[in-house]
Amino acid sequence: MSGFRDTFTKDDQKEGLLGYDDTAFYYFACCILTTVAVPWTYSVIKSLLFGGTPAEGEAFLRNKKRSGSSVRHCKTSAMAAKASGAKESSGRGGSAYKCLLVQAIILAIIWVVLVLLVARMGGERQISKFDPFEILGVSHSATDKEIKKAYRQLSLIYHPDRNPDDPLAQTRFIQLTKAHAALTDDSARANYEKYGNPDGPQTTKVGIGLPRFLLEKDNQLMILCAFFFFLLFIVPMTFICYYQRTKNYAANGVMIETLQFMGFKINESTRVKNCPELLAASAESRGMQGRPSDNKEMTPLFKEIVEHKKCQYQNYPIIMKNCSLVSAHMQRLHHLMTPQLRSDLDQLLKYSMKITQAMIEIACMREWFFTAQAMIDFRRCLVQALDTKSSQLLQIPHFTDEIVKHCHKGKNAVTTLPDFLSKDPEQRKGLSNMEPEQLLDIEAFASHVSDMEMVADVEVEDESEIVVGDIATVSVKMTRKNLQEGEAVGPVHAPLFPEAKYEEWWIFLVEGSPSTRIITFEKIRSTERVFEEKLRFQISRPGKHKLDLHVLCDSYAGLDKKVELNFNAYHESEVKRDIIVHKEDEDLDLQPTLFQQFMGDFGQEEESEEEEEDDDKQKAKPVKKDLGESASGPNTGGKDESDDDEDDGKKAGKDDDDDESSASSSDSD
Repeated sequence: MSGFRDTFTKDDQKEGLLGYDDTAFYYFACCILTTVAVPWTYSVIKSLLFGGTPAEGEAFLRNKKRSGSSVRHCKTSAMAAKASGAKESSGRGGSAYKCLLVQAIILAIIWVVLVLLVARMGGERQISKFDPFEILGVSHSATDKEIKKAYRQLSLIYHPDRNPDDPLAQTRFIQLTKAHAALTDDSARANYEKYGNPDGPQTTKVGIGLPRFLLEKDNQLMILCAFFFFLLFIVPMTFICYYQRTKNYAANGVMIETLQFMGFKINESTRVKNCPELLAASAESRGMQGRPSDNKEMTPLFKEIVEHKKCQYQNYPIIMKNCSLVSAHMQRLHHLMTPQLRSDLDQLLKYSMKITQAMIEIACMREWFFTAQAMIDFRRCLVQALDTKSSQLLQIPHFTDEIVKHCHKGKNAVTTLPDFLSKDPEQRKGLSNMEPEQLLDIEAFASHVSDMEMVADVEVEDESEIVVGDIATVSVKMTRKNLQEGEAVGPVHAPLFPEAKYEEWWIFLVEGSPSTRIITFEKIRSTERVFEEKLRFQISRPGKHKLDLHVLCDSYAGLDKKVELNFNAYHESEVKRDIIVHKEDEDLDLQPTLFQQFMGDFGQEEESEEEEEDDDKQKAKPVKKDLGESASGPNTGGKDESDDDEDDGKKAGKDDDDDESSASSSDSD
């Protein structure tokens, strides 16, 4: 708000900028900071109380989902140690702690600034009307003599000639003059009583709430340079850096170079044995830095690793190193790794989840089921640290190759994980020489692994038969029988994987052999006890159909499900379908469309104008008829007589023309 500040406020302090009021800027700044601070604080408090903090140990810290289901975590000793380590890293030096600390510092600064601004606004005096008594320092009952005396005293003090270096002296002197005139001059007093100012009606200028230092002349050059520096350097560099960081990544978080490489290398014959070198040759893997000590540290691993396929990238040391690290992880040779190599492996495994998902999607888009199945198999080998030909029983805590061989033999021999989990604890083999703590870990593992039940059905919605051209729906309902109502499964048992991993289920609808072409697929990430999914596809041919529904788990080996779907599709001519039109649909057909509603007003106006014209014409017709009758008289032969007169006139005109033509001919003769 512009104008002389001392004229409208009670502040007597000298200011650098004459009469400028900072109050508007304080209000503006408070509104902006409140808009930022309140929702941000609410979000931080909500994330701390109800979970949802994007942290490294979030999966282990969260005990309740947003849906209200309680999360059941794996209670094995290895997973408990992993969870405690994640909590410790998140609580002390982890990314979650750093992020929370940074947010807390920024929020504290914002709230402190907000409190200072509010306090500053409270210290500002409210804008008041022009008060000559207050300016002269006299009471409202003062006499003219007292008023003139106060004016003389103050004018001597604030006269510009006595204060040549004070820019506010002239302003103060003008105030005194106006106040004295408002109390002594009749016209000025009338203006003051009517308009609140001795000069008559005044206008108030309102501008943007900017701080005072932006308007000071001494700071203009600095502010202009800062503005151009921000506009021409900071803003472009921010966008350039952001673009440089994101231009190399696709929407799924994988580098574009990796997607191009995978799209070129993955084919229909790609299997699990090809996947370690594909992962090691990805752009993310090649971007990892090597160390001079890698050769010495990798030597023990090279001696123990069993190569199922020789790596074809022998001339690229980083690819050879990372391929060997992946193979050592799958063969559980972590005890031979140095802390530096283990850190490199953890970083590579963190990349692997997004990369393997991209590999699965590439195989699905090309409709290669066996290739997609191999990619999922490789993904769970990374999660569970299983080799290509390792037994599923190695996923069980404390199981070794010797125990697995013992389980494969004898009367109650088991070879798969579901077989082991389905037996009673007393009938399970390989547990005789284990300690009580180890038995508790195995029991905790058995109760945590999803005991999945699947029910699938194919139909055409709202139809009893399946006809060529219909959109068929495959409804899949899956139930985790090991969970209770209101429970959700937590992270999978994967003590050798660096991150918390939740179950993901891939559903494939595949044509029966020999084609094995993927018709449609879906990925399910639900952790609830019961979840449903629907797959839709179009019926392309009549006759009997045999489809295979595969449900594959990407976190545990041996939990895959398969259901065979058989149905018969009829030709259109074989089935007569009645078209049922509901009353609601008929009513909707009677409703005007949006275009008709938009054009309805124009059409009604045109119709009303046409109706008015028709009414005018109908009113004008009887008048013309009455006029004709009055001219012709009561006889009905008036029309005939008029016609005869017209004929006679035409004949007379014709005779005149003949006479004129004959006269002209005689003249020519």
